[in-house]
Amino acid sequence: MAAFCGLAYSSAITAPSAAPLSMSYTSMASAQPSHNAIIQISNEKSDKELKQAEAFINDLAKTAIGFLSNEALSTQDKEKQFKKLLNNRFDMRSIGRFAMGRYWRTASTDQQKEYLTLFNDMIVQVYSRRFSEYQGQAIEVISSRPEGKRDILVASFIKQDNGPDVRLDWRLRTGKDGKLKVIDIVVEGVSMALTQRSDFASVIQRGGGNVQILISHLEQKPE
Repeated sequence: MAAFCGLAYSSAITAPSAAPLSMSYTSMASAQPSHNAIIQISNEKSDKELKQAEAFINDLAKTAIGFLSNEALSTQDKEKQFKKLLNNRFDMRSIGRFAMGRYWRTASTDQQKEYLTLFNDMIVQVYSRRFSEYQGQAIEVISSRPEGKRDILVASFIKQDNGPDVRLDWRLRTGKDGKLKVIDIVVEGVSMALTQRSDFASVIQRGGGNVQILISHLEQKPE
């Protein structure tokens, strides 16, 4: 568990268990079905979406651990492939905006662009390193459920040979393109999105509320 909890860039780890990211979006109220036939169709569609979400995580984990454990690939090649995977399977812009919190609105357009580029690079380096530690091991998806009106939470475990299993919950949301995207990973009840948001807020506050301080912070290589 310790290794994966190190996904956050900074060392400050909080333990929020509240639903991450959902608080930064406005949910649209949906109309209630008018009869049992519509309710049945709706439920069947939901079941299908849950199965698709589970398959999505199974494929993501298998793909990531597969090429990250490939000793024939250089570290640079692994990070290149992992960056492509993240950009395809994760909503990096939404995650990055959420992590900056209220300071996103005070940042200039140029600062936002620079921050998102650096944030993306940081996530690639840190996540690829952590996933690499689980080569030869498997992520087992155990369940899924709707989370709020827009999200799906997929529960899984990393099965470790020499240690306790690590619980990972993946928060997914369907993007405007109709494709599922990861918007958060919750490790043993700790939201990576909320942890990152708290860490970034501390960095900016120590800099007197200057967003440029966070950008300079991200320009440093993760340890």
